[in-house]
Amino acid sequence: MITALKQALTSPLTGPIATTVAVMLAVVLGVRLSDWEARRQGYEARIAELTEASERKQESLKTELASCRAVEAARQEMTAAYADKARTPEGARRLLEQQPEGIDACARMESADQAVLSNLKK
Repeated sequence: MITALKQALTSPLTGPIATTVAVMLAVVLGVRLSDWEARRQGYEARIAELTEASERKQESLKTELASCRAVEAARQEMTAAYADKARTPEGARRLLEQQPEGIDACARMESADQAVLSNLKK
């Protein structure tokens, strides 16, 4: 076996065959490397695009959260003001006469909630 291996390695055809194989492997490596580089650039571009979209969405959500907090604070102030007015019989009477925006809608929603809950209990 060692003799056959020694004879194959020292053959006059081994050099040109090995050179041809080495050149073919180098060409294949070059082609694959350029393909990998193109894919890498595509992935980097997609990552940059997704990062930018994520940052825009995050800013949008922060703005929406700030808006919700501002609306909630205003609602709490208005609720406190109506509660202060309703503490006296005169203030309660004025609130019922003026019907501040939202009181009727809230009463209807509470009534609907109670109807739904009573149906669920059955």
